[in-house]
Parts: sequence; structure tokens; C-alpha cells
Amino acid sequence: MAWGAFDKLRKGLRKTRDGIVGRLGDIFGGRVRLDPETLDAIEEMLISADLGVQASLRITRSIEKRVKEEGGESSLESVLEVIRKDITATLRDAKPRIKVRSWDEAGDDSPKKKGKKGRKLEREPETVPEIRPGVPQVIFVVGVNGTGKTTTIAKLAHYYKQEGRKVMVAAGDTFRAAAVEQLTIWADRIGVDCIQQGQNADPAAVVFDALQAAEARGHDLVIVDTAGRLHTKSSLMDELGKIARVIQKKIGRDPETLLVVDANTGQNGLQQAKIFAETVPVDGLVLTKLDGTAKGGIVVAIAETLGLPVLWIGVGETVEDIAPFDPEIFARALFSDGEGETTTA
Repeated sequence: MAWGAFDKLRKGLRKTRDGIVGRLGDIFGGRVRLDPETLDAIEEMLISADLGVQASLRITRSIEKRVKEEGGESSLESVLEVIRKDITATLRDAKPRIKVRSWDEAGDDSPKKKGKKGRKLEREPETVPEIRPGVPQVIFVVGVNGTGKTTTIAKLAHYYKQEGRKVMVAAGDTFRAAAVEQLTIWADRIGVDCIQQGQNADPAAVVFDALQAAEARGHDLVIVDTAGRLHTKSSLMDELGKIARVIQKKIGRDPETLLVVDANTGQNGLQQAKIFAETVPVDGLVLTKLDGTAKGGIVVAIAETLGLPVLWIGVGETVEDIAPFDPEIFARALFSDGEGETTTA
């Protein structure tokens, strides 16, 4: 992992892990026979960590099957192993289950457009964008205000700069003056260029200027901030779609769209993700503030319900506290017993 240590991720997930592993430990002093009442208690624990009802039911059934194979008895470690394997598979195999219109259709609900022959109304799955000389890659960051969106952009910019990329950020959230100021401060701190205009400026114009500047200055990555007002779906699509079409025209392809979700919000975060996924083409999630919540299981609920892949996670406040998401390492960190476990991954 980018942090170079399993322990840091494990520490960040402590509140969620303690809520599940700690309570399971109260049940498993040694090997015990799991009766229906105990299985119900395990299911309740999983749901309370916001894993979601579907995932919790499936995991409990897997535990029950494992117990039968072992002659009706089990241990804490064997139960945790089942949970880890089930969650790793769920996160690894997540595939979008909500179909949305492409950016080309954004903001146009007219019957004429909808019925136009040969027009694609659904976005086709994309591969990782190819980096082409002179044409910057664009990451389009969306999400509700307060989720840590602007800070996440700074963390991503720092991460990619450390990887040798020449990064620029665009202050497209012009609705809030504080957002522009915050992003500018972060950009100065980490040493990347920031393109901005005044409050209430046209966000599409800001992004156009950023892409022009990126091409002129030789930047290969532009990360775009956007307004986080969760108003009506149509106005959200209009606003974001206009920016996305500017990007399409400039670089000849769709931006990579990342949705930032605050893990502290639990099921509300799931609902926010659902609204965005139904409205704009989301490529993946950035889950923030995992270190401050006991509801880290929302990662699983989102993958189970929406099929949106988690691509990045944040478990701290410093600019280094972001890393690409690894389902297996995440499951091990969240459902492991014993404070001394480490890994070289």
C-alpha cells in the first residue's frame, strides 16, 4: 500500500473493527456451538456496522455453512476468516448496477433527443484512460459539501505528484468562496498549480482555462473540484454535464469521475452515492474519514447495493493519508484479531 504499513490502515479502522471484532470476542471465549440465536446476534453486529442487510445476511449464511462443515462448532478466527473472504469477494467483484445516461445526454431530457435513432443513452464501460503526450488526463471529483471533497483533491494531487506526474488543480466549486480559497491554500502547500476565478464564476469557464493552461505548461493531469450542492437531479446533471462536455471537447474523451463519500454518514452516504450514480457517470468512489467512524462497513454496503467500486480511501487528516483501495488488505485490516498483525503489502 502507499502508506507502506498495514498497521496504519488497521489503526484507522479501529472504531469499526472494535465494534464488530470486540463484540464477537465476547461470544467466542473458545470454541462454541453456534445456535440460531448466536447467528442472529452476529448478523445484528454486521448490520450495525453498516455493512447492509444483504451483505450481512449472506455472510451469516456463509458462517452457518462453515460451522456445519466443522461439526457444529467454530472459533472467533474461523468466523473472521469467513467474513474476510466474503467481504473481499464483494468488494473485488463490484460492478455498476445502476445505468445512467452518458455525459453526452447530460442536461437534455427532451423527447426528441431521447428518441433520436442511434443515440446512446447509456454509458459504455471504459478502460483506464491512456496518457497521451500533450493531452492531460482529467479527474472530475464530485460529491456533497462536507464529505472532504476539496481535501481529497489535495491528497490526490500530492499522491500523483509523488508518482512523478505534473499536476494541476481547477477550483470549479465557484459557488463557495471558501472552497476556492481552501483549494488554493492546499495547492500552495503541496506545490501544484491551481487555476481559479472569482466567486460565482462559470465553473465550465474555469475548467476550460485550466485545460488551456495545462496544455501550455505541459501538465499531464488536471484534477477538477465541483460544487457540492445536492439539489435536484436535473440541475445537478445540467451543472456537471456542462463541465464534462467542455472536458470532452478539449481532451477528446470523458473525464474519470470520482465520487467522494464520507464514511461517517453511514446509510446517508449510501443514499448520496445512489443519487449521484443515478444522475452522472461515476467511475468509482473515494471513501473519506474512515478513521473517525464505527460505520466503516458502508464500503461493503455501497459495493453490494450499487456495485460502485471503491478506488481510494482516506484514514487521516494529513496529505499523505490516502491510498488506492485494496479489497483484500481492507478486509484483513477491518476483520483481524490481535493488535500485532502486520503485513508487508
